[in-house]
Amino acid sequence: MTLRSDVPLASAKISDGKHEALLESDPASNGRVFRALWGIDFESAVGVRRLRIDSLGRCGDSHRATRDLRIVSGRFPSQTLRVDPAYVEPPPEESERIRKDHDKVARVWAAAPTPRGWSGAFRVPVNAPLRANFGARRMFNGKARSSHNGVDLSAAEGAPVTAPAEGTVVLAEDLYFSGETVILDHGGGLFTTYFHMSRIDVHPGDRVAAVEPLGLVGATGRATGPHLHWGARLNGARVNPLDLLKLPLWPAPSETR
Repeated sequence: MTLRSDVPLASAKISDGKHEALLESDPASNGRVFRALWGIDFESAVGVRRLRIDSLGRCGDSHRATRDLRIVSGRFPSQTLRVDPAYVEPPPEESERIRKDHDKVARVWAAAPTPRGWSGAFRVPVNAPLRANFGARRMFNGKARSSHNGVDLSAAEGAPVTAPAEGTVVLAEDLYFSGETVILDHGGGLFTTYFHMSRIDVHPGDRVAAVEPLGLVGATGRATGPHLHWGARLNGARVNPLDLLKLPLWPAPSETR
């Protein structure tokens, strides 16, 4: 999303009433061009969503504008899978672990947003064919479960998994359903996730560069075989990570922010 102004602005932000994001000033525009990414969750209701843009002039004057986004129905595939029954109907002794896992991930999503930390193009995190299985409606052992909020990239056990762009590791541990899991915060409200790995090579707080190793492909957690589940979350919305590969180049973040 790009905001252009006839006069220099001090700041600008966007909101849909639930989530909010700061727009980033283009350093070459003298406060006249601001940019941000905005995500629409793949299970959003069809219809019109109003976005509000609030800006502040350099003299302290405030301005507001609105734009409507029309959300249309997507087309998602269906999948029928067989997995270990313990990952469809978990045994009672795992319920506390599953609850703690959920809380850990929820705290990541609830953390205060950080400034954008990447520049340049995003890359695929593993050497594997790209598959259009984002949003698939899934049946595990004949039981309907949540829709697939990432893409599964088929690769051999032990294949290297690398960061698609600069980011900070905010979670790196074994979780019940997603197995050996890494979550990166790229700043600007953007996170990427990596599930089912056989080994993790990073720790929370690590700053990683593009193509820096994160770990190895595996089949841990609820998996039918070795692969990498790659997901993305933007301003709270679950979005297709393959769309990150299509982003236009963005100047490096300002050192003064």
